[in-house]
Amino acid sequence: MEECRRVPTTTTFRRRSSSSLAVIVVLTVAAGCSQNAPKAATRTTTTTTTSQRSTTTSTIPSPWSAPSTAIDAAHPISSLSCPIATFCLALSTDGTSYRYDGTGWSAALSVTGAGPAPTPEAADLSCGSPFFCMAVPGGNEVVKWNGTSWTSAQTLGGAQGLQALGCAGGSFCVTVDGEGDAYFYDGSWSSAVNAWGGPTDISCVDPSFCMATIGGTAQWNGSVWSQPQDVDTSGQLETVSCPSTSFCVAGDSVGNVLAWNGTTWSVPQPVDPSPAGAPVGSHALASVSCAAPTFCVAVDSGGNVVSFDGTTWSTPRDIDGATGLVSVSCASTTFCLAVDKLGRVLTYH
Repeated sequence: MEECRRVPTTTTFRRRSSSSLAVIVVLTVAAGCSQNAPKAATRTTTTTTTSQRSTTTSTIPSPWSAPSTAIDAAHPISSLSCPIATFCLALSTDGTSYRYDGTGWSAALSVTGAGPAPTPEAADLSCGSPFFCMAVPGGNEVVKWNGTSWTSAQTLGGAQGLQALGCAGGSFCVTVDGEGDAYFYDGSWSSAVNAWGGPTDISCVDPSFCMATIGGTAQWNGSVWSQPQDVDTSGQLETVSCPSTSFCVAGDSVGNVLAWNGTTWSVPQPVDPSPAGAPVGSHALASVSCAAPTFCVAVDSGGNVVSFDGTTWSTPRDIDGATGLVSVSCASTTFCLAVDKLGRVLTYH
């Protein structure tokens, strides 16, 4: 009698859909056997395997609040200074200030009183402590905050349009006018001391160290200003912040930052470049604030923020897409305020 022959197992794979796979195994036995042999046994097994799809998304929540209602819708805030998390002062474009106490903003506090109308683009403000701030609301006047109110404005003789101001501690400030004359306050204002042109920003650590962005950068050593260094050939330096004499960060008009190590400036580092197709300067860094060498925040004219952790800069994050940001001040590594062109405030916690 003819012996049966075993036919090799046949396996068929058939895809049912994008999420499942059918496996059909057909076993045929005893092909080619005699009529007296048992009938061929055929067994079909179907196994379905379903692939695992992840539906989980991960979004890192923003540490920034949404923009508040405008502090002064008619006159947007031009500068902001927060020496501690429960005290900030904001200066508007009409020479009015507002005080923040950690929970909300005060009513308008007049800075200029009956003095001449301020020059909005030149207005600046800096606080060394909650009990000591100075403002240059425009023109040639300086006004002091004593902890509860603004004192009478004082005109600095010979000044030609005060443009920037920096204060440190409870008794020292420096301001520079458009002609390059600097004036220092250490209990009273000095006469003019030669600087090197009108700065866009000044940051002071103590009476013997200030850094200014004056086209390039210039340093005050307690006696004289250094000649400006052209440290950024790719853009115009706009802002600077120094938490110590051995660390400063400056930001420019094309989204670059430069770092000072106590001796020299680094090369420009592009941390917030303009997007492809956007005009050059659409992400100009308008303001930078460093609470420590391990924590800095910079805001740009497109509504973005970038931050520094002591090693690297973050990618730009849009926190205020409706308009650009104009100023930021960080009292600590856990608290900052930023203000936009509409006078709306955003809080970092």
